[in-house]
Amino acid sequence: MNDAEYIMLTNSLHGYEVQVEAEGRRRGLGQRVLKVLEKLAHSTRMRCVRLTALTHNPSAVAFFKACGYSLDETSPPKEEASHYEILSKTTIQDGSVGDTPQTVGDNLEQMVIS
Repeated sequence: MNDAEYIMLTNSLHGYEVQVEAEGRRRGLGQRVLKVLEKLAHSTRMRCVRLTALTHNPSAVAFFKACGYSLDETSPPKEEASHYEILSKTTIQDGSVGDTPQTVGDNLEQMVIS
């Protein structure tokens, strides 16, 4: 792997254990959490948000895909790891620039409040 490929694969925000208790679902909380992660990744110039989705939870996989996440190039082949897959969503397009550290904090605070 060359330096450019390494940076492309590692310049991402990884969301582990992103879950909402059953009684809290279908209220927009999950979408809000993902939006905060996406904004944080974009503001800090990370290329994407990556999530690990357990394949025995098809509703979670469907939710992430409905929010714009798709199978990531780093996801292992199904034969190697049938219990999970890695999904991602691009947050910065080529040439795009993130926010300053001050606006990152301001924007995240605004997103959490609203």
